[in-house]
Amino acid sequence: MDERSTLHSLGCQTAKHCYYLPNCPSLPNNWHLDSADAIAQLIAENGNHWRKIFTIMAKLSVIGTDWKNYRDSELLKQNEQILFGATSLNSSADLHLVIGSVSAEKLALSHHNAQFKAIDEQEKVSSNGSDVILCPYLDYRQFPNILIEQTRNHLAANNKS
Repeated sequence: MDERSTLHSLGCQTAKHCYYLPNCPSLPNNWHLDSADAIAQLIAENGNHWRKIFTIMAKLSVIGTDWKNYRDSELLKQNEQILFGATSLNSSADLHLVIGSVSAEKLALSHHNAQFKAIDEQEKVSSNGSDVILCPYLDYRQFPNILIEQTRNHLAANNKS
């Protein structure tokens, strides 16, 4: 059986930040999240697409500016979890980052819902003002550094970073 078909989550089960993605990466043989190079192994197995995803996640999650070290050594090990294809929000997370329209649809969430307000001029990222952020897919064409910074600022202003 393909590993992808059985993977529903990745990361710390008690994470305060939960990312919702539509698809999961393939796991290398004998892969363990607690390995020092766990993210590097996932990137090697899945390629540049997942490097971009993990990089943007690290930029959104890191306290401070050393996102590269955070991505390579801490991402998903304490403060983050990814749920794949979820149809409900993780009740133990403090912050929900819903990535892309497919994830939003599965969770029955929409930028057009009156409870969500855009946090950027292009209206690509929306927040319910509390604990849910609707984001574009984690790719630099859809989620460039300026938008990452605006999202980080929003999270910091709402004490969610």
